[in-house]
Amino acid sequence: MVDWVAPHGPWDDSLMFVFDGGVLGDGQVASLRILDQEIHAFRFCSSEEAATMLRPYVWNRLDQAIAAIRDGRSRYLHTTTEPNPDR
Repeated sequence: MVDWVAPHGPWDDSLMFVFDGGVLGDGQVASLRILDQEIHAFRFCSSEEAATMLRPYVWNRLDQAIAAIRDGRSRYLHTTTEPNPDR
């Protein structure tokens, strides 16, 4: 899924990409290691949990990506800020 974000504040326009990375097996999850000092921790969560933790525009982008995976279709969004009424 691709979301084009219009210029805003001090930032130029940008493209946000969300990829389906597939499903990790237990061994793959156990072998995950944080190698970047900018990242303190990670965890897996349900989409319901993600909706409560993310900023609304970030959650909507993720929600659209989940819908694209479910529908088997690519999506190209324009400055996603509001929830999609079709979801």
